[in-house]
Amino acid sequence: MSSRRGPSLVPVAHPSSLSSRRLLSRGHHGASGSLPWPAVTSFAVKFLGCKVSQADAMLARSAMLAAGHREVPEADAELHVINTCCITSEAEAKSRQSVRRSLKTAHEVYVAGCAVNLNASQFAEIDPNVRPFVGTADDIAVELGACADVENEVLARQSTEQAARTRGFVKVQDGCDCHCAYCIIPTVRGSARSRPASAVLAEVRRRVQQGQPEVVMTGISVGDYRDPERGLELGELMVEAAGVEGVERVRLSSVEVIHVKDSLVDALRSEPKVCPHLHIPMQSGDDGVLRDMGRHYTRAEYLEHVAALRAAVPEVNLTTDVIVGFPTEDDAAFARTLDAIDAAGISRVHAFSYSPRPGTVAERLGDRVAPQGKKRRSQALRGHSEVRSRHHRTAKLGRRETVLIDKVADTQCSGYTADYTRCYLPAGAAARGELIEASCQELYADGIACEVPVDPGLS
Repeated sequence: MSSRRGPSLVPVAHPSSLSSRRLLSRGHHGASGSLPWPAVTSFAVKFLGCKVSQADAMLARSAMLAAGHREVPEADAELHVINTCCITSEAEAKSRQSVRRSLKTAHEVYVAGCAVNLNASQFAEIDPNVRPFVGTADDIAVELGACADVENEVLARQSTEQAARTRGFVKVQDGCDCHCAYCIIPTVRGSARSRPASAVLAEVRRRVQQGQPEVVMTGISVGDYRDPERGLELGELMVEAAGVEGVERVRLSSVEVIHVKDSLVDALRSEPKVCPHLHIPMQSGDDGVLRDMGRHYTRAEYLEHVAALRAAVPEVNLTTDVIVGFPTEDDAAFARTLDAIDAAGISRVHAFSYSPRPGTVAERLGDRVAPQGKKRRSQALRGHSEVRSRHHRTAKLGRRETVLIDKVADTQCSGYTADYTRCYLPAGAAARGELIEASCQELYADGIACEVPVDPGLS
């Protein structure tokens, strides 16, 4: 890591009913002393949040297992470790709800992550058996032996065997210096700092050894990556990762449009293993709203960057994030956002309803758009996204795609194309982690139904 750090690790102290358990010496946390922990604990990890959180979860799980603790299904675990999210007030509420659910079966619940860094007391007040820890994922993994964050606000309930994945999330960067008006993340994650390329590539090699042929480069402001050792930019790092033996694909989680640099475009254009999919947050297509959000581009600049990217990499698939209901967004501004999505050729939109975050610049603007107005715009945006997604998938019908299988069931298996389109194949078509050629036949609600060509040369 570079010398810049996020919040330092601080346990939030309160009485614990398990303090009589034998202590496992794992160092000290400031004035609070050693952390109470049985010599061997059965544990389960739950998580909310983003793809950076997924990478943190893998770090946490590895640290727990290396310390000798035993991973079990959630219902059987003595200790639950939950990494929380605070991107919206709803995410905070879900984090608290997850803690309360855990208390029904677990003896003790350790909580970390963004919502804890923002306001630890909201978790400490739930129950004496809840222990919040403020700090970075790296700090917590070392000191606590566990941390977890996750993508898509889905709670994990998996055994060790079920936790096997074909896609490994590798955090290359943490923190952010952008300070958008609505965003609390720089406060809870700290300033931007990049991980040395040597450490990233070593983790990529470990991921391959663990049976993960696809690696996803992720971070809070990942496009801001700069290797502190050799000065590599993100695209150069991705090319080096693609050269690691056993790597089949290198994917990028999300990148700001101002960070789509020449080196990233060159990687997409020249390295076949670098996946032609970028998730580029737009947030709004209206210049006034973008200005009030503190974004670092105009509508025209966003579209110009995207047009240049498409000219260099015609096959690239673009997805995006949009915030609806920002205080200065009216119906006309929302309409301009829908138009910008079309102009950029976006294939899928993740819609988020605006939620004022304490301590942000936008908090002073209040929450002017009524809940029903946010709901109406969210529904319209999701409908618009679905139409665009169908257009993207329809263009693939009759074509052949290479699919990396990541889910196997009795009735079917499925996986993603290089441009991140979900494909479904008949049961037994391939094993998890296998690349297979598939012929795209029919639209599904969220993907494409495919067949395995009898003659691989047929499309």
